[in-house]
Amino acid sequence: MPLALLLASVACGGARPARPLDPGSYDEPPAMEVLPELDVPLESLGERFRFAWRLTAEALQLEPPAPPVRPTGAELRAWSDGPLKRWLAEKSRRVEAARKELDELAEQGRRRRIVAGALVGLLYEDIARALVRIPAPRELDEEPEIAEAYREVILFQARPYLTHARRAYRACALNAMPMESMHHWGRFCARRGRALPRAEPERSVPSGQTEVTVEADF
Repeated sequence: MPLALLLASVACGGARPARPLDPGSYDEPPAMEVLPELDVPLESLGERFRFAWRLTAEALQLEPPAPPVRPTGAELRAWSDGPLKRWLAEKSRRVEAARKELDELAEQGRRRRIVAGALVGLLYEDIARALVRIPAPRELDEEPEIAEAYREVILFQARPYLTHARRAYRACALNAMPMESMHHWGRFCARRGRALPRAEPERSVPSGQTEVTVEADF
């Protein structure tokens, strides 16, 4: 390839990487460390992209409070109304700040759209998994039917976050299909979406239809 064409290809991010790219991990807890490797340097994606990346990292770093060990109903209620409620409020604030930036980035090109979908998926998955891990009161140890109903209530609380995560991962996977250098991101998002706890029937996408951005109306 002539040097001028090679340089133009690199500048556009179209050059194939010289080595396999890290495909990321879909079976680890939500964190920046599980993401696939970018096919271009992070610095090349601009200050706005790095700002959204940092906001996402900060939101993911806010860990939920540890619940009481084998709590009674009263202990669990106090924990839910106190530490968990405060965590969820701050977590939601951080997630929405990151989400606002990511939605805007998603309108600036396919690569940014793919990465934004993955990041949005992680943000909402993180909240959902914190909620589904809420323990049942120990009074329900001998009441399996009531305990099952309790778990359904907890899953219902997590459902909106699971729905947001699933849609974002789906958008990421679909947007990656036409872009060979980002196929590893598409595979990551597809697998991550399939690994989410089930809370509702899957919504199918008609053949030939794609979700071209992270949906802004979550």
